[in-house]
Amino acid sequence: MFKKTMVLVVFLALAVNHTVFSQSAAIDTALSNAVKEITASVPRGTKIAVLNISSNYGSLSDYIIDELIVNLVNTRSFQVVPRSTVELALARREFAFQMSGDVSDDSQKRLGQFLGAGTIVSGSITRDSANSYRLVVNAIDLESFTYQTSYRTSIQNNNKMKELVAATGGGVFYEDHTIGQRIGMGALNIFGGAGSFINGYKSGWVTLGLEAAGALAILGGFIFVPVPENEEIYHQRDYDLRYKNTYNDQVQARNTWIAIGSVAIGTGVVFGFIVPFFYHKPNNRVSQSDFPFNLELVSSNNQWGNGLRISYRMRF
Repeated sequence: MFKKTMVLVVFLALAVNHTVFSQSAAIDTALSNAVKEITASVPRGTKIAVLNISSNYGSLSDYIIDELIVNLVNTRSFQVVPRSTVELALARREFAFQMSGDVSDDSQKRLGQFLGAGTIVSGSITRDSANSYRLVVNAIDLESFTYQTSYRTSIQNNNKMKELVAATGGGVFYEDHTIGQRIGMGALNIFGGAGSFINGYKSGWVTLGLEAAGALAILGGFIFVPVPENEEIYHQRDYDLRYKNTYNDQVQARNTWIAIGSVAIGTGVVFGFIVPFFYHKPNNRVSQSDFPFNLELVSSNNQWGNGLRISYRMRF
């Protein structure tokens, strides 16, 4: 019984782990796949301009834009507008446009036409959960202004993503429990939900309740359904008159309580081991930098030169 329970625990833990992480990809893999979608949907030789990736993290947007451009160039299938040309066009003309911000369709269309592009690429990356981001990359035909392709995928919140998010001035990244920590909590939960209680999760009461109920059922079976070592002693002590049951009935009754208790304890163990894989650290934010000032070089919308933006962060 114990071996079967442990095999079930391991199997379910692996299944949960596979489900959580198999559906998301690393950022570089996702960008490579996005370019493959564009290559399959946009006619060869088209002039493409990568305009903007909307997000709350400027460094992350910059990285995605640069990687999309590099991957598109390496396909040798398109004429790709350099990013410097896009930035120069933004500096020369008064477009309500940010390469890392939300941009209207009209602004994208006007900028794409100004650059002489046949297709514009834009998109967004947003927080999806504690463990992932949602990336959207769209390719739009400027002549008809319709989608040629729209690629969506889930991005793993791995160390590279954390570095990119942390590199943004004033940005923060979120840390969650590691796989090792979750396994450790699950192992401690075998002992009455201790792992959950230590980390402040109330679901430990479920594990504790199931295991306590199971232990009481087993103990009650031994106390309230007494069965001698053999049937001969049973009849000598006249148990059959006291309980009006046969010896086999008594054995079966005790075994039933033991089985019920074992199932309850096993359920508590399995639940306690699996539930940490669904835990997330509540509002755990880690600042990208301890330096209170942030310096950023920004382009001017109506001048040839650039400007220097200085911001100050205050914590309470």
